[in-house]
Amino acid sequence: MRRRAEAWFAHGKRLLVLAGGIVCLCLQPLPAAPTAGDEHMLVRDVIANEIQAESNSRNLWSYKARKRQDGKELLFAYCETREGTIHRLLAVNGDPLNAHDERAEDERIQRLVSSPEAVHEAQKKERADAERERQFLRLFPDAFVYHEQGRQGDLVTLVFSPNPQFRPSGYEAKTLQALEGKMVIDAREKRLASVSGRLTQEVKFWGGLLGHINQGGTFAVSLMKVAPDDWELKSLEVNMHGKALLFKTISVQQHETYSGYTPVPPDTTLASAARRLKDQPM
Repeated sequence: MRRRAEAWFAHGKRLLVLAGGIVCLCLQPLPAAPTAGDEHMLVRDVIANEIQAESNSRNLWSYKARKRQDGKELLFAYCETREGTIHRLLAVNGDPLNAHDERAEDERIQRLVSSPEAVHEAQKKERADAERERQFLRLFPDAFVYHEQGRQGDLVTLVFSPNPQFRPSGYEAKTLQALEGKMVIDAREKRLASVSGRLTQEVKFWGGLLGHINQGGTFAVSLMKVAPDDWELKSLEVNMHGKALLFKTISVQQHETYSGYTPVPPDTTLASAARRLKDQPM
């Protein structure tokens, strides 16, 4: 999951940051579903697989993303390369770009291809975010108490709440004490199919001096299998409100859906990715 985190959540495909902490995703098929009462071990296996997949994934994809921003629905096409990921805006509220906006996208992407420093810097940040994600994921088996809610085929639904025996260190880990939610796991493949959560209390940073996130903030992430060893983001919903440094109001409302995952050859360059995006239909 090689994508970008911002202050409260990650833009892109695999990572959700809450108050500096990360909820994320990852793999490894095992044949049999667990028996009842094995919730904790199931979560531990899934998290181990997710971390392994995050560390070892070499797949590249092109895909589309619909995002609601500032009252508009934007359609983007993305293409991953070993040098980083670039994107192109295709449509606004279902309408293709006009000639002026098309030229602006052409020029923006050409600048990235000609001087890819910004793409490379974004890629470095993604790698740093991925490492933070792995460190944070390791806390999940111990940070929560899990109970099975139901099963449908290979899918097992678990509800989770803070583990009173968990002793967090650092602000990121302490965020977990305010979180409860639900996981849906593919028990046969030991993969995370979806996770959603809600802040049950206000989350303060440095005693509230650096701001807080209000109680009641929610997130929901769902994934889909796109290759035998790869699950990618299907949808992301984030609704968070609070205060940042100097009492600046923050409001994070992110609504994104992803589709059309297509493998990209490993030797794809930024220039060939730009051409691929140019030819993308709506």
